[in-house]
Amino acid sequence: MRRANLPQSSQGSKPPVTASLIRLIKLALPYRGRFSLALLALMIGSAINLVFPELIRRALDPAHRDTLSAQLPVLMAGLGLLFVVQGVAFYLRSYLFGWIGQAVYSDLRRELFEALLSKDVTFFDRNRSGELSTRISSDAALVQDAVAIKLSVIIRYGFQVVCGVVLMAWMSWQLTLALVMSVLIMVGVSAGFIRSLKAASRRYQTNLAHLTSFAAECFSGAKIIRSLGASGDVTRRYRDANMLVLQAGRERVGISARFSSGASLLLNLLLLVVLWFGLHLVFAESLPLNELAAFILYGAIVAVSFSFLVGAYSELMQGLGGVERVFELIESSALNESQDAVGSLRVGGAPVTVELKHVHFSYPDRADNVVLEDFCADLRPGSVTALIGPSGSGKSTIAQLLLKLYTPTSGEIRFNGRPLHEVSEGELRASIAWVPQEPELFGFSLFDNLTLGNNTLLRDEVLKTVQAWEFLDFIEPMEHGIDTVLGEHGALVSGGQRQRIAIARALLRRPSLLILDEATSGLDSHTEAQVMETIRRHIPTASLLVISHRLATVRSADTIYVLNEGRVFEQGSHDQLVAHEGLYHSYVTRQALR
Repeated sequence: MRRANLPQSSQGSKPPVTASLIRLIKLALPYRGRFSLALLALMIGSAINLVFPELIRRALDPAHRDTLSAQLPVLMAGLGLLFVVQGVAFYLRSYLFGWIGQAVYSDLRRELFEALLSKDVTFFDRNRSGELSTRISSDAALVQDAVAIKLSVIIRYGFQVVCGVVLMAWMSWQLTLALVMSVLIMVGVSAGFIRSLKAASRRYQTNLAHLTSFAAECFSGAKIIRSLGASGDVTRRYRDANMLVLQAGRERVGISARFSSGASLLLNLLLLVVLWFGLHLVFAESLPLNELAAFILYGAIVAVSFSFLVGAYSELMQGLGGVERVFELIESSALNESQDAVGSLRVGGAPVTVELKHVHFSYPDRADNVVLEDFCADLRPGSVTALIGPSGSGKSTIAQLLLKLYTPTSGEIRFNGRPLHEVSEGELRASIAWVPQEPELFGFSLFDNLTLGNNTLLRDEVLKTVQAWEFLDFIEPMEHGIDTVLGEHGALVSGGQRQRIAIARALLRRPSLLILDEATSGLDSHTEAQVMETIRRHIPTASLLVISHRLATVRSADTIYVLNEGRVFEQGSHDQLVAHEGLYHSYVTRQALR
């Protein structure tokens, strides 16, 4: 199974733990009011826990025995009230931290989606869409857990540890020093476990993302898998990938278990040493027995709190492996200029002239493979330009260069006299429409698919226009007409219908340049003729670039470019090229077209 090349930090460039924790806290800053209230509730609930050892210390003090006996009902009522206050405080803490976690998760999903969507097209060439989706659903969910649960637990028990140590120091600095030394030993031993746990978590999340991506590919290609009889082969590949996830999961669980149990064992042994030292002080009459009892209770609170703190911290370190990958994806993305401009402006505009001058191109990850070499062409308003040639000759690459999805290796593309790289995203997207051979439809309604990126169109305007286009006659018989939901990738319509919907979507934008990249390959000749007639009638001044293997589609073009191995072999009108008796003439002969 091919591994996606998602950006990952090298060992030397991984952000420190403190930086990741600070980043987590910053995510909650937009909700600082609720966060402050949650912290206050946490402090109140935790402080009440620290009251009880002091009450025990006073209760065991012989000097207070008579007062305690006389005020016992009042004391019990007071304790009951404290329990109620603590219950309310812990409820507010849990609810508010949970609310903030959901809000942060929502914000991060949106931010991550926008960051991924804005990435350069080469990023999507290298990475699986299913794995990128996993980043949004799985890795981003770790942030919610970290903010809503782990940070709450760490702050709560961290507060109890600090306050408990202070109160213990007030009673006996010798015992407290012994306890602090024990904790420092714990921290030192834990450091190695934390690093291993974090690395294991990153491996687990990576393998899980690969597995999820592979499953998504298999589900989307279920028909092909079934038709090839490849179910057994695919199942074996899934089992192999699943085993990698299992091994990584077991490794993470093993490290976590050793960390938690080892920390608990070491802490108990150290507390036993502290207890022995405390009893030695009592026997030496350097420490009253009630003080030792209170100290031991505070020590228990500190020990339990530290145990929970260590557990929460270890789980947070597991989560940080995926969290850091989310941050890396966001931070490595710079949102494209005017990203939302097309969706908020009326598309379509004045006619445009496009000039391609000595354009060379190789894909970034295949620099040695020249896809396009010294290509020159002029696209004029109202003209029809056609590209033909065998597969791999560079035809679709020209379309993607015009869309600024890729940048020429050398040469220049000029848009109304300006270099294409100086044309803003908003202006370019509002002027160009592209219909590929395999158009992408979404699980929206047909109306939403038609108006995608062009949401200023009025519904009545769309209905009136679509009804006038005869090549969309299949819409009306649908169960819900133009409001019919098309299913995933437009699964409820045929391939030819998908192409017609995509062409209609492009025409509704009234583009100044329309690129048809094998866009009518699934249509019969009659329907294709209807489509081409509608295009010329609806956008008469637009430049039209037609890419096709079917010569009947391009024979009426003003200029036909015949490409082979990235170079222009011939150019001219249909009649000129037929008379030349070159490569185009051989295509005409094979397709019996005169």
